[in-house]
Amino acid sequence: MSSPEKLLEATLNRLGIRIEQSLTKSAEKLSEIAKDAPKKLQEEWELFQEEVIAEVNRLEKESKEESSSPDQESNFSAIKDPKEKIKYVRKKLSEISRKLEASN
Repeated sequence: MSSPEKLLEATLNRLGIRIEQSLTKSAEKLSEIAKDAPKKLQEEWELFQEEVIAEVNRLEKESKEESSSPDQESNFSAIKDPKEKIKYVRKKLSEISRKLEASN
């Protein structure tokens, strides 16, 4: 073989070895990920279930609060004093504002 042929053969050999090493490392990393995947999936599933339960509790609490308060429109129409109506509206706006801030 001539010198350029040896150079080409050596280059191809080294590239092949590097690619093989890279593939071996990638396969090892993939194997580690595959080992940890069931555990991570289980943790994510448990976290999701906890979030759903917390949301159910929040919705039930919110529902109880709404059902325990009298009808808002009838309260407003029952108020005769304009100053009291203003206080009532301010109170309701404050409650709505707090709920909006809490949801953000």
